[in-house]
Amino acid sequence: MTTGDDIAGCILAGGQSRRMGEDKARLDLGGILLLDLAILRLQPQVSALIVNRHDLKVPVDAQGLPVVTDAAGDHQGPLAGLHAALDWAGRHGFTSVATVAVDTPFFPRDLVTKLAGAAQGLDMAVASSGGRLHPVFGLWKVTLVPALVDFIKGSRRSMHDWALSHGAGIAEWTSLPYDPFFNINTPDDVTTALAIQAEFQP
Repeated sequence: MTTGDDIAGCILAGGQSRRMGEDKARLDLGGILLLDLAILRLQPQVSALIVNRHDLKVPVDAQGLPVVTDAAGDHQGPLAGLHAALDWAGRHGFTSVATVAVDTPFFPRDLVTKLAGAAQGLDMAVASSGGRLHPVFGLWKVTLVPALVDFIKGSRRSMHDWALSHGAGIAEWTSLPYDPFFNINTPDDVTTALAIQAEFQP
């Protein structure tokens, strides 16, 4: 599908964090913010890295990385973040974007490599673990923008539906001894993440 030099990375950090009650990008996990963890894991895998926010009303320290915002309007979820990322990547000469969620601190360090392998001959590929899709973790061609705009205009906001509607390739990871796509939604999840961090140092 592409080469490493053609891939930009985007950390999707625009969620409303209703269940957590605070901005997850700025959530501390064992002394490091979730956004900083995501930067550490994704930056070595891509040629350029950006951070997506729904808007800039809540500031965030992105370590000097470009921060791209969703188009104006109501909260469209991760598809709006993907659209913003693809638009940025296309304007800066990249052919593809790899996306990750900021609330998933242990996503694989070989994420982009395996997604690129699964995307050969396709416009997109997404991650899976234990037979469960994680479509926020995907590799997407920038040429998908017109189709994505039409999809969003149709009031469809599901990353899962978007991926399935385009026959995405699937890159599979094991969910043992822990699921690398475990995500933090509640205070109890923070406790679980700290236990994974302490036992496995992923």
